[in-house]
Amino acid sequence: MDVIKGVRVPERLYRGVLWLVSVVFAGFIIGLGNLVIGDLPMVENQVYSSPVEDGPEVRKLRAELRRVESEQQAINDRLEIQRLQLEQAQRASQTGTETFRAWIAARTATTNPEQDPEVLARTRELERLKANERAVQERIAGLENQRAPLDQKAGALREQEQRLIAEAWPARERAIFWQELRIFGLRLAITLPMLLAAVWMVAKKRKSDHWPLMRGFVLAAVFVFFVELVPYLPSYGGYVRYAVGIILTFAAGHFLVKNMRAYLAHRQEVEAQAEQERRARVSHDEAFKKMAAKVCPGCDRPISTTGDAEANFCVHCGMTLFDHCHHCNTRKMAFFRYCMTCGTPAQDKEQVAVAP
Repeated sequence: MDVIKGVRVPERLYRGVLWLVSVVFAGFIIGLGNLVIGDLPMVENQVYSSPVEDGPEVRKLRAELRRVESEQQAINDRLEIQRLQLEQAQRASQTGTETFRAWIAARTATTNPEQDPEVLARTRELERLKANERAVQERIAGLENQRAPLDQKAGALREQEQRLIAEAWPARERAIFWQELRIFGLRLAITLPMLLAAVWMVAKKRKSDHWPLMRGFVLAAVFVFFVELVPYLPSYGGYVRYAVGIILTFAAGHFLVKNMRAYLAHRQEVEAQAEQERRARVSHDEAFKKMAAKVCPGCDRPISTTGDAEANFCVHCGMTLFDHCHHCNTRKMAFFRYCMTCGTPAQDKEQVAVAP
């Protein structure tokens, strides 16, 4: 037969509303915590706003380097113009040379002495083209000579800049190291008291009338711990994170093993008692919940049966689960206070669970 749920409808609604209050209360605490952590006087901006690449000595070197590079660019622009002029001069000289050779070949063939002045004129023109080509080459060489010390100076400045940055990195790493510790310490100073207070509430105040509000605080503390603290643990190669993970896992495992052993020992002690004593330990509402979940209220084991046989007793601890009304003989749950068929009160009061 189906087991009727024993929790009153208004009570279930009330519990749902209290859970909603807990979640909303936790949300406001989390929002306040985010604002507090966001407004902490962090030193992070001070470290990262002044990187080693922007130190006073490095800025001075970079200003000098920009000046040198500006002079280099001016020379490069002039070199580009001179190289274009050299190409033009070389083409003109090559064309003049080919023309002169063709003309000399014709002069040799004709052997006309009247053309000797033309030979001299063409020779002087070819020499002028060659001289122009040599002049452009000299200007290019002069500009390259001017650029060479600038290239050397720029290289020296870049090496000095890299050396200053490399020398400044250890100090930067130390600053970041202590910065991370300070940030973690500030976060820990906020989250650890919340977590300890939450542990105390769970251990001592679960039966308090104000437990729904305390439950909201517990939810907020857990969220703040795992979202606001754990992701910001200093890494240092992963050692801190793995060490904290090992400690938390070990603590959680130890707690669960210890409580499981205590629970099993308690269950064995309870099961060794007489049925009347065990039934007296189970509240009316708790019995209804466990029966609805098809779990024995006496030993928390599943209610078992074979075939079509009715499960009137727990096969594990022997507790009476179903009996019959002494007035109408209707089969009913042994924890009913009244018969659901005729409304007769249960006769055996010792088998009725004590109300909370």
